Amino acid sequence: MKNEVTINNGTKKLSRKELTFRMVITALFIAIMMAMNFSPLGYIYAGVFVITLMPIPVVAGAISLGPVCGMILGFVFGLTSFLQCFGIGYVIDPSAAILFQTSPLGTAFTCFVPRILMGLCVSLLFKALAKFRKTQKIAYPVAAVSGAVFNTAFFMTSYITMFKNTILAETSVMTVLLSVLTLNTLIEVCVSLVIGGSIAIAIDRVIKRACKRA
Repeated sequence: MKNEVTINNGTKKLSRKELTFRMVITALFIAIMMAMNFSPLGYIYAGVFVITLMPIPVVAGAISLGPVCGMILGFVFGLTSFLQCFGIGYVIDPSAAILFQTSPLGTAFTCFVPRILMGLCVSLLFKALAKFRKTQKIAYPVAAVSGAVFNTAFFMTSYITMFKNTILAETSVMTVLLSVLTLNTLIEVCVSLVIGGSIAIAIDRVIKRACKRA
């Protein structure tokens, strides 16, 4: 019993070896995300569009390691976005500085809260689908796709809420923003489905093998 610890909702017990393994994988995801932020892989410019691959490790971690990991990685995703307000990162979105100048608090909220909620919701959705035999087969792809959807939905809700009384809420600005986000979401859905889900499945298998050996 000394080698067991209770985590998550208190119903699942993990060995210390498995818990340590999960912490190591979480730390590895964080390191990968920070490396992506300072390389061309984190945020990719495509004309006027900025496509981000940051949701991939968030989705993979949330699915395979649970809601706590999902929220932590979501926070890191938000941090990489927030750092762009200060010109920190390989690719800098010009709108980041404009948002920060308009409302520092609103920008911080918009960067962090939607991404943290995304990690949480992806994990909870996966757990809900994985509980039932009829939905187990679609649990991975649906949860992977949901990452991009949750990210966009929460981001837009936050943006509208925090900047509704500013010039950034004007119809012309919102139209451009919605057009960009729609294209970005479609691309991120495809990437998350192929890469995010695959990584999550691989990590799940590694964890299960590690548990059997423990």
